[in-house]
Amino acid sequence: MSKKRLALAAAWILLTFQGMAAAGNHAWTFDPPHTTVAFTIQHILAKVAGTFDEVNGSVMFDPSQPEKGFVEVTIPVKSLNTRVEKRDAHLLSEEFFDAEKYPVLTFVSREILRGDTPGRFIARGTLTIKNVSRPLDLPFTFFGTRSHPFDATKEIAGFEAHLMIDRLAFGVGNGEFFRKGLIGKDVDIAVYVEMIREKTGAP
Repeated sequence: MSKKRLALAAAWILLTFQGMAAAGNHAWTFDPPHTTVAFTIQHILAKVAGTFDEVNGSVMFDPSQPEKGFVEVTIPVKSLNTRVEKRDAHLLSEEFFDAEKYPVLTFVSREILRGDTPGRFIARGTLTIKNVSRPLDLPFTFFGTRSHPFDATKEIAGFEAHLMIDRLAFGVGNGEFFRKGLIGKDVDIAVYVEMIREKTGAP
């Protein structure tokens, strides 16, 4: 390869990494104390509630250009919490989540679309549970941004999402308890999120 081509290649690589770094610096990250992933599922005649207490990942989002954004979320399965230790252990066992073999749940978007009303959007991507990947439309509401009240170099954004998934479609349980009328297959999920990032141009 000629020196000219080497120089052009080096410049392209440098610009690429600079662009990636800039994008990373402008991405939102989850604020753990103000992020909740909650779920409910039918148990015989009443619903049981639980949460996943750890959420990791980042979001690139501009409501004026949602098509340029992305959502990447990873949830450690062992952060599951239904407030009953014996039940949690059962859910983490091979019979349900098999957390030792499949330690995380992930959602990665491939595009973000505008919803049918202002402030509403859809992150269209792939949900993976127990190495089973299925397409998922994640509808969410964007509540806007504001300066962090305790740190002028940071800003906060608010999001909320609601969806339902079929746990059996991801192999979470073999259907025995569903057929006996003990545990439902449809899981209602509610996500309440505050995200945080450095302000552009902040020192």
